[in-house]
Amino acid sequence: MNSHPDAAGCVVYRYDEHGQPLILLIHDQYGKWTLPKGHLDAGENAETAAVREVHEETGITGKLGAFVGTITYPVQKKGASYLKRVDFFLLHADSSDAVPEAAEGITAVGWFPPGEAEVRAGYDQIRLVIARAATLIPPQSSSCS
Repeated sequence: MNSHPDAAGCVVYRYDEHGQPLILLIHDQYGKWTLPKGHLDAGENAETAAVREVHEETGITGKLGAFVGTITYPVQKKGASYLKRVDFFLLHADSSDAVPEAAEGITAVGWFPPGEAEVRAGYDQIRLVIARAATLIPPQSSSCS
């Protein structure tokens, strides 16, 4: 197993007007709801790649939070099969203005309560990441806007 991830992504969250968390999902080129993620560039660490990919895919910036977890899944590339490893982190969004980046194959973005995000997610492992992230999202403090 490789010691560092091939890709990284974020469970992007913000709070609604009642202080409840909402999770950002993207609609990918395979027609499924998932989390924003992407490949690490040469020399890039997972945290940097995760934040960059979220911005490239959704236009969202924010404050990187806790490590959520790692998923692995088989990928076919050039006739070879290998396990792709993706690390996920929490990211507290600076705004709610997410924009789907069509050039990245993303057709839609949406903010959903954690339970709904989990149900909507089109991949089993992503559902598990969302479920774990939901337990790590801090309660909204009254001091921050």
